[in-house]
Amino acid sequence: MRLPLLLLGLGLASALSAQASLTVVAVARQGPPPYEAADRIYVLEGGPAPQVGDRLTVRRPGARGILARLRVTALRDGRTEARLVPPLEHSPMKGDLATTEVASPLLALAAPAYQPLPVLAAPRALPQAPPREGLLFFLPQRSDLSLAGMKKLEGWVEAWGTGGHYVIHMPTAKALRAELQKDRVESLRAALRSVGIAEATVDTTPRTTEGRNDPAWIRRLD
Repeated sequence: MRLPLLLLGLGLASALSAQASLTVVAVARQGPPPYEAADRIYVLEGGPAPQVGDRLTVRRPGARGILARLRVTALRDGRTEARLVPPLEHSPMKGDLATTEVASPLLALAAPAYQPLPVLAAPRALPQAPPREGLLFFLPQRSDLSLAGMKKLEGWVEAWGTGGHYVIHMPTAKALRAELQKDRVESLRAALRSVGIAEATVDTTPRTTEGRNDPAWIRRLD
């Protein structure tokens, strides 16, 4: 029994050593403002280097739990570049640590050679698909949609299609003049019409997000 346990321990130690942490050393922002969390590029150093497409689990020293997850997009000059994976609940900072997500070697070693076929349950109705949604920002006291925002909206409509039901979610706010809010809604409706969406309803229920600029969401319902 000692030899199998020794081999198991060596396999676990090898897997843990391969999990040496990468460190976030920089956060890059590209293009014109407003800068959104999904557009940030995180630069990491350390090793061993992951592969493009790998997912990274980010933790903050001294804090409990997982802070965020990243997807590796490029490897340049010994550095790793990655972007956030939704949901975007927290944003990593310089000094945070990331490890590549891998399957535990214990699960592979402990799996039985034979597994009985599972009993198939009766099929259940599929849940309704969640809405497709994208976040835009308006500069303070401005109602025009930026060029970067227009490109995002065009990309969403191209990916989601012109069918279904589109919604403009423009939360009400005490500091936002009713006239300015109306102008922003009309600006978004005009932008949607330019890409083939003739009608869009408006949702004004309260909602907040990070950033000093005013948010608006574009949503497509099936």
